[in-house]
Amino acid sequence: MMVSLNAPRLRMQNPAVLMVIAAVAANAALATAHEDEVENTSGAHMAMMAVSLPEDASMYRWPEGSMGWALKVHLILCAVGYVMILPTALVMEAARNKFQPLFQLGGALVAFLGIVFGWVHGHIHNAYAHFGWFMVCLLAAQTSINLYRMLVLSGRGRQIRRVYLALGALQLLFTYMGMVLGVIRYLNLCSQGHLGQCISHFVRGSALMIGSVAIMICMRVFGAAMLELKRPPEFYLSLVMMTVGIIGTFTEHNFFQSSGNAAEIWSHKDLQHTLIGVSWLSGGLLGTLMTCRSHPRNRSVIPSIIFIATGISMIIHQQDLVMSSRVHFLFGGSLVLLGLSTICEITLLASGFVKDRDKPAPFQYVSILLFCTSGIFLTGANRDMVLFLINEKVDVATYALSLLSLCFAVLLYFYLLVDLYFKLAGPPAAKYSQLGEEEEQTSYLFRRYSGSSHISSLSHSSETSSV
Repeated sequence: MMVSLNAPRLRMQNPAVLMVIAAVAANAALATAHEDEVENTSGAHMAMMAVSLPEDASMYRWPEGSMGWALKVHLILCAVGYVMILPTALVMEAARNKFQPLFQLGGALVAFLGIVFGWVHGHIHNAYAHFGWFMVCLLAAQTSINLYRMLVLSGRGRQIRRVYLALGALQLLFTYMGMVLGVIRYLNLCSQGHLGQCISHFVRGSALMIGSVAIMICMRVFGAAMLELKRPPEFYLSLVMMTVGIIGTFTEHNFFQSSGNAAEIWSHKDLQHTLIGVSWLSGGLLGTLMTCRSHPRNRSVIPSIIFIATGISMIIHQQDLVMSSRVHFLFGGSLVLLGLSTICEITLLASGFVKDRDKPAPFQYVSILLFCTSGIFLTGANRDMVLFLINEKVDVATYALSLLSLCFAVLLYFYLLVDLYFKLAGPPAAKYSQLGEEEEQTSYLFRRYSGSSHISSLSHSSETSSV
């Protein structure tokens, strides 16, 4: 069929029509590509293994049978009590809201009932069930302090209020630990002689996730530069990195094992993981000493350099299983991007692009997101979890998107908690105020590095102009 060049052209000036046509065409193309891939699903998952699976690989599967009604009620009640009501009560106490005791007592009751239903489910002789007793004791202590403050002290008592807030913060941390132990127990992870490797991944990944949440809260409450921390944020980050380095050095690959042939005990992966722990330990100590007496404006790039170096080593870090290598690649790529984005953030803050007490700039949330993403990818890169994914035929793209969704959910949760605090206590207007005109003219870098004669001449000129 011939088409004349002089034929009138079809003109579609409605953008909605173009969007619908493009969506239909893209959907058809994706469907055709998916039909070609479905037939090779088993082969694709077989390709995720560079060598044959270990002997204990068959143990890491989704449990057969249903959860049971008691376990489902346990999960629902604990989610409502520990994730929704008790954190809300903690925020209300920080904002000094008068309805806080009701929320705290109601959350404690719901959480206690959830723990009881977990014991009713059975299997009480494991780490997750024993951890429930600790959570009950923490609930009892927090509730007792709250009742004593309300009934005896009538809401007064600054020191005991600080104790209550500290217990509430610890309860958030232990709630996360309980979730991790529950997943480990249900999926039968961290067993078969690989406890140290599993603990190392969970501890280091969780430290990165908790660090991202802490930075987001401090940045939103204290302003873009976080001057109220009294020290640069890298000081506290270096402390965490030093602690994580100690754990990674001495726990992951049985550092103190002295029997047997050293060539069989230490592989190249053992050396890489242990040396990463050593670099975090030494680099974290260096960053701590460099920033321990510095002004909050004097930021440091030492943690960023450590992130970039660790990320590059993880990108080229080869595993026995292709699935594990790809998950480590995602973790390494996130670390490299985290280091680069943090250096850019420090540069923009030092150049005065963002005022010290401004609201956080949009680009500052990029580092927080990459921080949390790196932690989740590291947590999910442990050996037992990779074997579980291979047995359940979950590809790396699905797994990565699931972890990224979890990262967004975690940051959304704490972002909403901070918003609730601002709603109850009011936004920190004094902290978000712009710098004055005089402080803009004589900025911190100018006052530090300029000569005193130039400053005196500037002040003399300003006095003359005012006269």
